[in-house]
Amino acid sequence: MEGRFFTPGSITQMPFWGLADGALRTAAATGPLHDPPLEPRDEAVFLLTAAAEIEHALMVQYLYAVYSIRVADPNRDELQRVQNLLTQIAREEMGHLATVQNLLHLIGGPLNFNRESSPFASAIYPFRFTLEPLTLDSLAKYVIAESPADLPDELSDTDRALLDQICIDATRANGGQEVQHVGRIFERLTQLFSDETDGLADGDIRLDTYAQQAKFADWGFEPRLGGPGEPLIVESFADTDVDHVRAAAVAAVRAIGAQGEGFDPAPTGTESHFERFFDIYKQVSVLISAGATVTWPVTTNPNTTSAPTVPPSADRVAVALEAHASTGRINHSRARAWAHLFNLRYRLLLGQLSHFLRIDHDLYSDAPGPGFGDRTDRGLLLIGTFDEMRRLSKIAGKLVQLPKDDPAGPVNAGPPFELPYTLNLPDGEPQRWRMHLDASRAATRLIIDQLQPHAIDRDDFLEDLLRRDADAQVVMDSLAHGRGVPPESLPTGFAKAVGILEEAVRGFSIAGPHSNFWAGRTRDQFLDTRPAGQPPVNLNPDGSVDPDPDAAPLIARLEGTPPSPTGPRFNRMPRFRPPVPDARIGFIRQWITDGAPDDSPPGQIGVEHERDPAPEPTGPPPTDLGFEANIRGLFRENPDRSSMLNIAQFDLHLYEDVRDRATSILARLEDGSMPCDGAWPPERIDIFRQWIAGGRQP
Repeated sequence: MEGRFFTPGSITQMPFWGLADGALRTAAATGPLHDPPLEPRDEAVFLLTAAAEIEHALMVQYLYAVYSIRVADPNRDELQRVQNLLTQIAREEMGHLATVQNLLHLIGGPLNFNRESSPFASAIYPFRFTLEPLTLDSLAKYVIAESPADLPDELSDTDRALLDQICIDATRANGGQEVQHVGRIFERLTQLFSDETDGLADGDIRLDTYAQQAKFADWGFEPRLGGPGEPLIVESFADTDVDHVRAAAVAAVRAIGAQGEGFDPAPTGTESHFERFFDIYKQVSVLISAGATVTWPVTTNPNTTSAPTVPPSADRVAVALEAHASTGRINHSRARAWAHLFNLRYRLLLGQLSHFLRIDHDLYSDAPGPGFGDRTDRGLLLIGTFDEMRRLSKIAGKLVQLPKDDPAGPVNAGPPFELPYTLNLPDGEPQRWRMHLDASRAATRLIIDQLQPHAIDRDDFLEDLLRRDADAQVVMDSLAHGRGVPPESLPTGFAKAVGILEEAVRGFSIAGPHSNFWAGRTRDQFLDTRPAGQPPVNLNPDGSVDPDPDAAPLIARLEGTPPSPTGPRFNRMPRFRPPVPDARIGFIRQWITDGAPDDSPPGQIGVEHERDPAPEPTGPPPTDLGFEANIRGLFRENPDRSSMLNIAQFDLHLYEDVRDRATSILARLEDGSMPCDGAWPPERIDIFRQWIAGGRQP
């Protein structure tokens, strides 16, 4: 941070939040954090730039910890809870990052998606950037970095003593340097936005950037009450009154600080990152004490750097950097290819998110006609960013199972989160799309040239990725040539209706009684589903669709309205996500009015879920497992085979059907959603997994 932006020594030393006289010490009064002092607007830009990097760095470190957790028996429930808590904290850091970008927009500063990547501590980061598996040492750093300035009186003596020990452990885990508290940045930003005399002037605040900002309605997530976290903070600033905008900015900065460091002793109160990390620390401590396996054996700081041809013996800095890189360098050829794929998808995510925040038009078309409710180019950037979030999670799940070295040793690889050669976007819109197109084409080439030649990597996920990337590249190429979104690339009819439902949950698989009930079905199968006990639309006695959208349960669910003046009010769908926009509900209304027409040719599946990468074998795969001898008999005639024939129209006793869907079947076996009357025991799932690893022999 310091070396990139300012001359060494220009940043006022941040106060440590470590031990003083046997207790966690408190903060000094907040003043300017740059020496010499900057102009207020310039200091605000500086601090928001630093805050963006901190939020980005914390997010990827927390995600690495999430991906490292090995959710498996006998501690599956406890480990799943820990993983859910960490995942939600990482989501909330993403919300903080988006809000910080909005604040940079607000005062005319350049957006920043960079992050600290150095293994050495800086003057402003809470602790050294380290991608590492979840351990008590890593959790100690997270607890102290997110801790409140003053420990609350409600903390018990036992918890105070534990925090003192955690602080000592955090310092040791941070190379002997005390973990710094991040709150002072937000305290200073509060002063700068609040103080009209010594802080930001009215003329420093822009009122013309709202259209470019990220909104909760686009990026938000709100967990269920009593769930693993708090609603995302994605604050945007729309007003013509400077005082109102100033107050909203102060509230946003304070909310970010409170979500990280707050403390509410009430059992029904909000749970800050500090409280949740402290809770996770205790849970993981119990698991480790009981001898549980908590994580995959992943490396620290995985990377795809190349080893120097000549050892850098004469340059101390080069020697130190090589020592750091060599520890996590991924040398296994397959793992290295998957790591490169991860980096390219990470580049696409950052590029599309940055691009989204630089254009200002609507996400959906509200013009009457066939294009009503279609995504604009900005809308495609939104869903494209979420697509890459989902894919990064899946690729990371693959990497933590792959060996780091060749020949394979005891340490596995992990997602490297390496930044691209540049985060800058070109000035022109066509050139920006060409940049995304180049990254997408590079990912396609890598799959074809480096992954698919391995027989074990010819799996469903990569096939789905190639097909979806090919479709996306058609759109990117058109936009790169200034021709707009090709109308023929946008879905119509039934595919568009269920595509709207899929995009409402951002393409992620959802749990619950009905899951993604629209996915994997034809139009007729969709109309015959019974989510929450009711069909999506009403059918007349002759089988035709009731054309009144106000009577359709699907519309009532999307709008959260009763299906009749005297009926009960429905919970809005989707849960946890923002409402489906009016223009998109408007299309579904018109689709129902038109009789819910199918696409041409009819009978196509409207939305197909992207399948997961094939799991790595946990031991030497048997070569003699065959479908007829070992697999067919695992599936009962009733209810296994009959249910799948009725619901999904494939035959669990037919080799070709099971072979082609093996990865998806395994995922459902592992999460317990199949069979419908009770999960398989682990040893039976392992037989099916080994059959896949052995080549899905007949």
